[in-house]
Amino acid sequence: MKTRKLVVFIIVFILFFTIVLINNLQAQDFLICSKCGQKNEIVNKFCIACGDSLDDEYKAWLIKRNEQRFHEEKFISGRVDPPRLFSVPTARVLGSKDISLMGGGAFGVAMQRSILGTVGIGLGNIAEVEFSTVGLINNIAQGSPTVTTSAFKIQLIPENLFGLSFFPALAVSIRSSANWKDIQSDWSMIRSNSDFYANNPATGMDECAINSIGYNTRFTIMYGVTTIPLGPLHLHAGLSLTDVRVKEASIDYIWLEDNNDPEEKQKNLIGGFLGFDIEKNPQTKIMFEAKTVSNHEYNMDTKEIEVSHTYVTIGGVRFFFTKWLSIDTGVLYQTNYKGIADSQIKLGLNLFLPTGSISDYIKTSVKQKTSEE
Repeated sequence: MKTRKLVVFIIVFILFFTIVLINNLQAQDFLICSKCGQKNEIVNKFCIACGDSLDDEYKAWLIKRNEQRFHEEKFISGRVDPPRLFSVPTARVLGSKDISLMGGGAFGVAMQRSILGTVGIGLGNIAEVEFSTVGLINNIAQGSPTVTTSAFKIQLIPENLFGLSFFPALAVSIRSSANWKDIQSDWSMIRSNSDFYANNPATGMDECAINSIGYNTRFTIMYGVTTIPLGPLHLHAGLSLTDVRVKEASIDYIWLEDNNDPEEKQKNLIGGFLGFDIEKNPQTKIMFEAKTVSNHEYNMDTKEIEVSHTYVTIGGVRFFFTKWLSIDTGVLYQTNYKGIADSQIKLGLNLFLPTGSISDYIKTSVKQKTSEE
């Protein structure tokens, strides 16, 4: 708890210090004569001391002023949109050296509760690298076991290409789990799942046949996504290829003698995703997404971990508290749920630190102030 408070304090301090520094580095509106060093008003055409023309000084000042306004409008005053919807990616990328911190999860029935987090950094305004935790959907453990992943995303076609606001953007990405994830079953989860019950030949009654299940898994996902701007509406769609590996499954039966451990398995899943966001007002977006997600389930008949697709939909809003801080909230539903009572509330917090943008702005302001002095 103390560590979290310290991190929050440091972030707030950095933002406050940066804002103060920016305010102190605002360029002053005067021209310095290159011949005699006299300060002149912007409206002056000639130096009030030596009478030399100030045309070159005015042109240089105008260029610097335009650069400053560019940074102010794009990075300091503009709203920062996450490069995704709730979880579906978009073709956008983070600004160069800008950092994103995202955290949240889905909250509903106890067995599906999970907390996830993401840290990303922009590279050269065309790519980004990301480290995150993702949840695995399964039928043997409470909650969604989290897996650490890393991802690289590059924008092949930028937004507003050729100055056309409706031109589609295109990006590709690859995401991979850092290492093998050990998944262990929960006894209460197995006991509550009727799929694990079988007829005991000794008693002739249906009883829970499995004591515990454990296996290791890892995966790699490659996808392409396009974003199509249509005024206040933005469409996002993509295709994905998921390579899932499962190995070293250990099944502990209660009374069955047959206990053959499955060998390592590999399966490719071709899926996709679709979503849109609509600007309702400057502070609020309406969002919807649908996607395919890999689902790990133990099959009593084959005595193996089987991987298949599950479809997930989320609908809700994104609200901006400030231009760098927003919250996502909506309702999540999966096709493997039994009914709407299993629906979950999706919550996510998005915090952006425009470190690269602010540093560029500060450098421009310092350079301008130095030249004027």
